[in-house]
Amino acid sequence: MIGGSLYYSPKRVCQIIVACCMLHNLALRRQVPFLQEDGPAGGLVAAEEPVDSEEEEAEEEEIDNRNNIIMQYFQ
Repeated sequence: MIGGSLYYSPKRVCQIIVACCMLHNLALRRQVPFLQEDGPAGGLVAAEEPVDSEEEEAEEEEIDNRNNIIMQYFQ
């Protein structure tokens, strides 16, 4: 918000909120690790390190899937 107004219409804001909730629930079901804001230089870092390369590959695939969904619906 800038000066008390929305960037998007209320209908669009509702769609964005629903999409965020869906992505959050999908990430929870697939056990995607949460991110923390206390990384080097204030950047985001994974809360847990992957145990092995197989888990790391699965996590990268899930992140790619999530990013593809975001790009498809919000670009």
